[in-house]
Amino acid sequence: MTRRIPREFWAYLVLQAPDILLAGLILLLLHWWMALSPAWVLGLLALWVVKEIATYSLLRDVFRPSRTGPETLLGARAIVQEPLAPRGQVRVGGELWRAESEQPHEVIPPGTAVVIRTIRGLTLLVEREQAHDPKDAQRDLP
Repeated sequence: MTRRIPREFWAYLVLQAPDILLAGLILLLLHWWMALSPAWVLGLLALWVVKEIATYSLLRDVFRPSRTGPETLLGARAIVQEPLAPRGQVRVGGELWRAESEQPHEVIPPGTAVVIRTIRGLTLLVEREQAHDPKDAQRDLP
């Protein structure tokens, strides 16, 4: 299995190319004017490139496309605040939302974890989160 390098990394690298070229030019000038050895020039340039790559891990979220809109809530986990019978309220990321159970005859008590399946207007359609049973995990193994 080959691992793909994310597009965001290439965008970051393109933006850092002038910086790397400038560092190389400055090191080259130091080599000519101050007799800095070629080993030092190459070592410092390599260190500069490693610094740029390491900095990417800190800035990676800046280069990712932002997720906005209601579709970002799909699949998210919420906690029931008012009983869903079938309508009530859930808390998603610190916000209260109107919610409705996808199973109209099911009452979901407060404190229960639910998963957001669809959105209708400003109402979230949710279903009870399935508890992961260790026996099921054993059955899934080959």
